[in-house]
Amino acid sequence: MRGEPKDERVNKNIELLRKTDWFEPIYAVNEASFKNNEHLRYVVGWAKVEKSLRSEKRTEKLKVDILEAIAWR
Repeated sequence: MRGEPKDERVNKNIELLRKTDWFEPIYAVNEASFKNNEHLRYVVGWAKVEKSLRSEKRTEKLKVDILEAIAWR
């Protein structure tokens, strides 16, 4: 099992995601969760965001994973 992703990686992935139209509204509503929810930070931190954003199918999977992590609380 992988350890926790470094904060720098999580923050970089969040910044990449914030450039997308679909992520910004999710982030705006759940900003505190992106800062404090360890499970959500884990999902975002280990995601291959750049690769995911190149494929519509992978983008949709990433979106579902993020929404599930938010609901997982």
